[in-house]
Amino acid sequence: MNTIYAELAELVRGRLEGWPREPQGYHWPGYTYDHTLRVVRLATWMAEQLGADVETVRFAALLHDIRKDAGRDHAEVGAAEVRRILGGYELSPDFVQAVAHAIECHSGSNTPEHPVENLCLGDADLIDANFGLVASWRFITIRAHGGQDLADTILAMAEWLPKKDALAERLNTELGREVAARRSERMHQFCSGLRAALLEGEEDDGVLWLARYIHEDAGRGRLGEQLAAINGGGAGEVLAGAEAVAEMLAVESEGR
Repeated sequence: MNTIYAELAELVRGRLEGWPREPQGYHWPGYTYDHTLRVVRLATWMAEQLGADVETVRFAALLHDIRKDAGRDHAEVGAAEVRRILGGYELSPDFVQAVAHAIECHSGSNTPEHPVENLCLGDADLIDANFGLVASWRFITIRAHGGQDLADTILAMAEWLPKKDALAERLNTELGREVAARRSERMHQFCSGLRAALLEGEEDDGVLWLARYIHEDAGRGRLGEQLAAINGGGAGEVLAGAEAVAEMLAVESEGR
């Protein structure tokens, strides 16, 4: 299974690491690939906690956005392609079907009555994109691509946060709701800290410095590379207060 997974991981990397070539709405080069790796880590951890079949969840998470280029229909189109791809390996039909079904339902079609493997993937996917510091980083980056000023983005967080909170209703597991709640608390603290620093004119605030760095580095928009630059000195002098946020960004990226 590990050999097959490694081959599929290379396929996914080839498809998604450079997709799309330029920023398009909520997507930019590398984002969907990095998102996929984060979802693999979070969904796999959830599967372990909930007694789901870990291999089904691991494979489904890896392949869930393989046809993200299909837009709104990417879950259904992706599931059909995954059935074809996995059909080329010596895997049981039941396993292939379970993986494809989890992918087919991951984008909002799950209910609490669906298999727990589906729920692990669906909840992990929703959480990564919408809750926590990773979601805040994503919001800043998307708006930077759209040409919005950082100050306007920080002020817009007051309207953005309630919309994110409302998405918790779509989560189907208690564990997912617990993870989302913890991440939401960090997200609110981060955004409120940014707003206070902005309105009070605290230019030397570490949290504001980090937001500015993310905004100005939106052309790259690769969280792992940005964190490596912060930790390795490539981002210049890191102001006090930014390290703790960067550390928690790394924790969320690792699926914790």
